[in-house]
Amino acid sequence: MNDAFTVEALWAWYGKEAGSLAEYDVLHCTGGAPRRAMFSKYIITASLGNPPSAAAAQDRLPWISVVGLPFTDQLWTGISVMETSTLRDGANRAVVPTRYLLMDSAELVRRRVEYTTLWDAVAPVRLPPEHDESILLEVSPPALEGLTEGLETIADHAPDSTGGAAGGTGAAGAAGTGERRAAAVEWAVSVAALLLCGSPVVITGGGALGARARLAVFDAVVGLLPYGVRSGLRVGSCIDGGDRPPTQLAFGPRHTPSARCVRLGTPPQVPAGPPEDYRRRLSRLIEVVGFDAVTTGLRELDAPVAPADHGPLLDALGRLDPFRAAVDAVEAGQQSVQLVAEGLNSLTDGEDTESDGFLRLVECGIAYAVDPGGRELHEALRRHWTHERSGPRVSALMAEALLNVVLSGAEHAMDSTSCRTRLDALWRLVEQCRKEAEVLRLLPGRTADGRRLRYAAECLCLLGPDRVAGGRADAVHALRDSRRLTLEVLARESADPVRLVAWLTPLAPAAPEAPAWLRAWAVLSVREARRASQAEPRPTAEDAVHVLTATVGAGQPDWTAEAVRGLWPQLYTVATGPGDGPGPGDGGRPDEDGATARFPLLPRTRSRGGTRKPSPAGPPGTPDVPEIPGRSPVPSDPAVSADRAAPAAPFGPPDARTLRTLLTADPDVWQHCRAAADVLSCLVGVPPVGPPWREAACLAYARSLHQILQDGNLAPFLGLLVGELAGPALAEPWGKEGEPVVLTALLRVPHQEVAADLSRRLAARDEERRRRQAARERERAVQAQRLSEREAAHTAHLRATRRAQENQAVRQAAPERHGGTGLPTATGTAGPGPRSAPTATGPRADHGRTPVVGAARPGEEPDPLERLEHAARLPCSSRDLAAMWAPFTLDLESAAGRQALVVAGRWWEKAQDGERAALFGHLQRALLAERQCSVDVTADILHEIRRLIVAGRASGHSGGGWQAGPVLREAKRELRARRARVRELRWIRLRAHVNLAPGTPRKPGKWNRGSTDR
Repeated sequence: MNDAFTVEALWAWYGKEAGSLAEYDVLHCTGGAPRRAMFSKYIITASLGNPPSAAAAQDRLPWISVVGLPFTDQLWTGISVMETSTLRDGANRAVVPTRYLLMDSAELVRRRVEYTTLWDAVAPVRLPPEHDESILLEVSPPALEGLTEGLETIADHAPDSTGGAAGGTGAAGAAGTGERRAAAVEWAVSVAALLLCGSPVVITGGGALGARARLAVFDAVVGLLPYGVRSGLRVGSCIDGGDRPPTQLAFGPRHTPSARCVRLGTPPQVPAGPPEDYRRRLSRLIEVVGFDAVTTGLRELDAPVAPADHGPLLDALGRLDPFRAAVDAVEAGQQSVQLVAEGLNSLTDGEDTESDGFLRLVECGIAYAVDPGGRELHEALRRHWTHERSGPRVSALMAEALLNVVLSGAEHAMDSTSCRTRLDALWRLVEQCRKEAEVLRLLPGRTADGRRLRYAAECLCLLGPDRVAGGRADAVHALRDSRRLTLEVLARESADPVRLVAWLTPLAPAAPEAPAWLRAWAVLSVREARRASQAEPRPTAEDAVHVLTATVGAGQPDWTAEAVRGLWPQLYTVATGPGDGPGPGDGGRPDEDGATARFPLLPRTRSRGGTRKPSPAGPPGTPDVPEIPGRSPVPSDPAVSADRAAPAAPFGPPDARTLRTLLTADPDVWQHCRAAADVLSCLVGVPPVGPPWREAACLAYARSLHQILQDGNLAPFLGLLVGELAGPALAEPWGKEGEPVVLTALLRVPHQEVAADLSRRLAARDEERRRRQAARERERAVQAQRLSEREAAHTAHLRATRRAQENQAVRQAAPERHGGTGLPTATGTAGPGPRSAPTATGPRADHGRTPVVGAARPGEEPDPLERLEHAARLPCSSRDLAAMWAPFTLDLESAAGRQALVVAGRWWEKAQDGERAALFGHLQRALLAERQCSVDVTADILHEIRRLIVAGRASGHSGGGWQAGPVLREAKRELRARRARVRELRWIRLRAHVNLAPGTPRKPGKWNRGSTDR
């Protein structure tokens, strides 16, 4: 790959003959005259303008332009050389000819040829040759000479260049050389980033440089871009400063319009956006992986790309950047421990900590650090975690990782052992970096998110009090500051006395420096409970409700009674205060973290190692709390299963509604303080439950009630309390065990009017009892009389029904007795002769009923079945036959119905095809119009008739003329017609709801058959 090679080139000579007055044109070219127009177009496009006179000291000829020509099928490179000559035209002007060579870029790209290497191959070629064929260029092996030479040239023109590298020796000389090279690289990086702006870049201050030195500067600049940029880049060694320069990178005067002018050696200001991103990322990449590694990697990226395509250019840097490579691998799901570690180690001094890629890498690093093979990530995470800029971001991600472990365990049915193992590994990393307090403050979040708070508390419960707060003062302070989180943890652990004491021991709720809200929990763990809860500042009513919520939710009757006794003043304040907030005079102060909380009821639990049982549902009227929106986990861990039964309560100050919810949650939890619970229930508007109606329980209830009612603070509410507390005792059933003891305690209330009112209620209750007993006796007598009357009426109804059934059986047997003989006529004579048709009458009262079959009495019209038989023998119409047959079809299972079906079959056998086809239609209209049958009943009758015919059971024992084939075919035709009508009705309904444009074609298919809407 480093050997010399040859490249075939097409050539053209652009100029004019000596003494000619014509314009410049292609004089000779490869391919002769047919290709002159093509070469003329290319040369004019690559023209750099009007060169200066031969006597000019700067910007002398030759002027060289290299233009990449990306075509659809292949890439070409054109090099134009404008040089001096001794020729003069007809106006005695100097002729400035141009050599132009066009070559295939495939071999140049494969060999990574630089501008200087290409110029070295083109410079010795003299045109025009003696033939018009292509020529071969000898190209020397590239060795990054142009890049190195260009950096040296840039360093020589740097403003602070002192030449120390050349004159210095030892360390001073090496330092000077390093500074010169760093300044040159910085300038080249900035100019390369400027090319991304899209406007031409003109380099000034290089008038004394030769053509090859200028091309070397281009190699230094373009060498910091992917090599594929050369495929469409236009560079020029010098331009004349005219408007709209034809190049994207060139040397030229400072006054070039519509171009960004950059002085050689002085780094320019790069505008914000993709150019500045490219400059910043390229500079950091050079600092991290080295200049040679970056340039070598960029040379390998030979895919054609334009400077204006910011995305591919930035992606190219990402391939070389370990940080970006790691981020891209994470986004593609192809990350590994080594790749993530390299990406994190490539960042220094807290850079890129605000980017999303940094957060992704840290998240992956935390996930890998939990695994046994992720030890190498600990140092990288510790370095970023202890940095002042990136430390807070890593702490926040660690808090999210801890919560995600609990959430994943809930959603994926992980057991508590697996969750605890992962949490221990993460917390071990937290302990190594001494970030316990910071993570604890970030766990609950800043917003009142009940779902996040529950999982944060579950995380701490799985870690345990020894790991979280054991022997660490900063962690204890963090828990005291995170009031909502600590309250949630204590509420969860209140189901287990041992674990609750283990949490309260490091928190020291009875300590003088403990906050007031924490001191309220001392009633559950400290013997001097009342003294601790009465120390200043006292716990607020809100704090008392939190403790009571935990004891009630945990199903601990003894703790609930202790909380009520120790925090009775605060609970009394809540019960007697206004309904929308804590009562006045609660002696509280604002919360330390500025937030107040109201906890959901937790399910009743046993010890932490046992199973959890949900508490019984509250009575009707218990207010429901809306769930937090989002995914609802399905926890399987016993420690997480509490979230399913515990509704998320909003954070807010406690009021009477909160206390009402607690009092109605579980009556069993108040069994050790039933009297105090009933007093609070009366104050918040909840009906009291009363004691268990047993003698011992009622005695304890009465003693507690008497002591509570002696409190002078309850004097304004004695009337209300006695009236409500007497309700369970006065309620039915009367005379319960222990009821007199409770009533005696209520009658001893220190208020005469209230006691007198209760005495009147007792007297009224006794009178009502006697009145109800008498009314109950009278009601029993009336009910007995009514029962005897109903039995007699029922017996009479059964006898009448039996007689009617016997008469019906006699009438049904009459046709069988007269079968085969003439029936008596209206005058009493019998004979087979025809009889007169009955006169038309109005609607009969027996429509919808099966006609009675029997002999006609004198003076009455003939039997309907006889009329039907007579009509079947005669050539009557299908309309008349259907009218006479319709009454019998209402009961096809009867003897008359079967006989009428046989008679209609005899008519069917002799009737014409047209009459047959119309019979069932006339029968349907007769049933609907004359017999007033519903549509469903009519359809069922017709279906049953056809079924009997097709099944062969329509003829009976005396034969018949039904033919199943025509009937079946007619039924199928009718079914198809009905289906088509149903489809039409559906289409009409669809068009009524959907505004279809006129002429909208309908979907073809089987379901459109039979439609009339074409």
